Amino acid sequence: MSRLQLLLIAALLVIGSALAGYLRGFDAGRDHEQSALAKARAEHEREQRALQAKIDAATARYQSAEYARQGNVREIYRESQSIVERPVYRNVCIDADGVSLLDRAAAAANGENIPGTAGTAPEAAESTTQ
Repeated sequence: MSRLQLLLIAALLVIGSALAGYLRGFDAGRDHEQSALAKARAEHEREQRALQAKIDAATARYQSAEYARQGNVREIYRESQSIVERPVYRNVCIDADGVSLLDRAAAAANGENIPGTAGTAPEAAESTTQ
């Protein structure tokens, strides 16, 4: 073999071994990162389980306190008699007395003379006797 061929084979061996080392290091780095990620996930799950246990305990305490509170609550039902003076219908909001009161209030607000209001005296009648 010639010297050039030996040099070419040696260069290929060096490049091959460098490539193999790189790939082995790449795999080792990937394995290291995956194990670190698995540890972080395990830690997160452990913390999550601990927090869920605290939430469950707080929920149980609240439910027991709520059951105790509901046990002390009494419901009182009373029947009352209702007296209806005037019938009320859905399509009639107020009766005639109410309408007259509203008319008088509107007239007073507009400054109109309101006949028959309290405090006004009728005019004196003329007498026929002398």
